[in-house]
Parts: sequence; structure tokens; C-alpha cells
Amino acid sequence: MDQCSQSADAREPTLLQAAAYLANARQTGNRLDALPCNEASLSLEQGFEIQQHVGVLAGKKVGGWKCALPKPGKWIVAPIYTDSIVSCDRYPLGFATSTVRIEPELACVLGASLPARAAPYTADDIARAIGQVHLALEVIDCRYTDPQKVPFEQLLADGLFNHGLVLGPRAISLSSHNLPTHLDVTLSHPGVEPVSIAGTHPDQDPVSPIVWLANFLSARGIGLQAGQVVITGSYAGLLEVPTHQPLDIQFGEAGSLSVFFSTLEE
Repeated sequence: MDQCSQSADAREPTLLQAAAYLANARQTGNRLDALPCNEASLSLEQGFEIQQHVGVLAGKKVGGWKCALPKPGKWIVAPIYTDSIVSCDRYPLGFATSTVRIEPELACVLGASLPARAAPYTADDIARAIGQVHLALEVIDCRYTDPQKVPFEQLLADGLFNHGLVLGPRAISLSSHNLPTHLDVTLSHPGVEPVSIAGTHPDQDPVSPIVWLANFLSARGIGLQAGQVVITGSYAGLLEVPTHQPLDIQFGEAGSLSVFFSTLEE
């Protein structure tokens, strides 16, 4: 029997052990080849349960969530920890690298809590709960050496590539009632021609994933809290950008976000 196959009686300690591996990886920067499981060992529910233990074991506070509409065999949901949400123009990566991967997104800041409850939340409930909309960049990283060799359930356990979030300025003329399906994104940095992308939200409707998230979490006794930030997908896919120099990302007419990614070398 492999280390993540378990009886009902042994289930909790084994999931906690897996979470401890990932918590240690987050705290030390050491990467894992994989959790001590084979592909058939973890269910989506167990992967999510490990994910929830990781933050507790690492001493993290949830400051937001990333989500998308679920796909066959995949739940797109992961916490974003408060200490990795940066609202200034310098983002410390904590490791040495010449490039970093980012995803340009809109971040919805909740103005009201959405506690766990029996009745499902509707799109109107979510729209009323959103207080502000900000420009944002999800910063992408993984605690595995080669994530392409790791089954999805283990990626879910790790937080689905989230390193953190650059929370930029409030989006101009956008609110929960007029979040765009399409948003052009232009990336600029010194010495290179700007790159423009005709951006489209991956789920078409940026609010629908938050409806799913609120109901998914509510069914598990987890509420969304006022002040938490929710991101629902990149308008420009995954972009690789340089560290050690100023970057500017223009989000159509919604405004621009400036950031400098610093590393251990600085």
C-alpha cells in the first residue's frame, strides 16, 4: 500500500503529512518531485483538503482566492495568502531568477462577507458583495520540480501555481455590474517594443466563477470574508516577464499597473 492510500481511520493523519510536505516547501523554497502518492491515490476532495491544511501548517492567513469554472476532473480553486498580496510597486519574489511568470487579471475585493449557508448564492448576491474592482497580476510559481509530471490533484493540493498577487490600482469605470468579457492588455518594459494582446476572459463572464466559488466553499463550511480578493482568470494567458526592471501593464481603458519584481539578488 502506498503512503497516500488509506482507510477511513488513517485518512486525516496521512493528508496532514502530505500537507506538511507542501507547507515546508513554501517556507523553505525547496521543491518537491511529488507528494508520496501515486496518481490514483488522491481524489479532488482530498487534494482540496490537503490544500486547506497547508495554510494552517505554514501559519498563513487567507487574504483571497483564485478560481475558475470547474472543468471535467478539475476544480480550479486555491487560496491566496495575505502575506503574498502586494499592493505597492515592488514585488519581492524570494528566489533568484531572471524572469517571472504573470497573469493579468481583474481582482474583485469583497465589500461584504458571504458566509457558508444552506441556500445557494446567486450572481446578484455576488455582484452586491463586490465592493471594488482592481487591476491585478497573479504571480505564478509551483512547489514541484516538474509540475507537468504531477497529477492534477497534487497541483490542487499545492494551490494551483499561485505564488502571490500584485494588487494594483482600482480599475477605472469598472464595477461588479460591468466587468468586461474582453480587455486589451499591453505589456511594456525598457528596451523592448510593447506587446499588445486582445484579451478575453477565459470563462467569458468574470462573475460566474465567483458564484461557483462561493457555493463550492459554502458546501464545505467555508465563507468568503469582506476584504478578501478574488481573481477569476487571465485576460492575456501566461506571460513571462523580466525581473530587475520596471514593468508597465495597461489594461485597456481600465488603467495601468506598474511593478518591479525583485529577487534574492537585490
